Amino acid sequence: MDKLRALRYFKRVVELNSFSAVAEEFSVPASSVSRRIKDLEASLGIELIKRTTRHVSITELGQIYYQHIDEILSKLTYADELISQSFDNPSGTLKVSAPPGLSKALLVPLFRRFRQQFPNILLDLDYTNEYALFGKDSVDLAIRGGPIDDARLIAKPLIRSGFTLWAHTQLADRLNTQFGTTNWSVDQLCLCPTIMFRSKTALVPWWVHEQDDWQPVSTQPVLISNDSTTLLDALAQGEGLLLAPDWLLPAHLKSVVTPVAQHLKLSPGKAHTVEINLVYQHAKYQLPNIKLSVDFICDYMRTHAADMVKF
Repeated sequence: MDKLRALRYFKRVVELNSFSAVAEEFSVPASSVSRRIKDLEASLGIELIKRTTRHVSITELGQIYYQHIDEILSKLTYADELISQSFDNPSGTLKVSAPPGLSKALLVPLFRRFRQQFPNILLDLDYTNEYALFGKDSVDLAIRGGPIDDARLIAKPLIRSGFTLWAHTQLADRLNTQFGTTNWSVDQLCLCPTIMFRSKTALVPWWVHEQDDWQPVSTQPVLISNDSTTLLDALAQGEGLLLAPDWLLPAHLKSVVTPVAQHLKLSPGKAHTVEINLVYQHAKYQLPNIKLSVDFICDYMRTHAADMVKF
């Protein structure tokens, strides 16, 4: 029995809770994964995993065993990567997770330049609104907004931007005429058609900062989506107001839209600004591919961010 391979299969079955997902990751049949783990169980004389036709569950002894082998296998994988990679000729695969809304606005030109500088590194870009789970998901770097509360992870700020309320110029003119002012009250804002972001679980609300406190804004959605391209198209068609981070709007769209209600301090998250971070595991920074990639991305954003966002 190849015990090391069996241990790696077992570790990933615990983390992914699926034989088929592990088989796909290692490019082997699911029957091979199951057979290796059965051999491992036979050698240990214990049951690690309970199997049914529809469900995989880890036994109590299996959980204990996993806790003991997890760090050992992670260190072994790290050692293999450290030896196999080179600073002079970096190669291999680099998997990056990021929100879809960042791709067109910020990341497409960044990763185009990255591929030009490191042609032997295969980029695997996963644009998703779901947060990557380091250690469980096979991800090397993540680009995401908001604070990071995990001592095992490093978060390097890439950009910090505020939020602007946008409207098509014709819609803005019509609303200014309707309200008789460009300085809309919150009550007047509540009467406006809105284009709203949706997270994985819920509508992203609007908040206004008044008298040193954040208050919810009642909105009148005409469109809800988690896709920024769809939301920007609706904005360009004059369907409603869009509250967006300053880096989201492409330059060509700004010729047909205009900021509105600029005197109001609006935000979708009870904060005046949002910070976009580059996140990676602290223990992996010594790996050439990780260090080179982190340094490249941070340097690129320092050089180009001022052209993309308002700080």
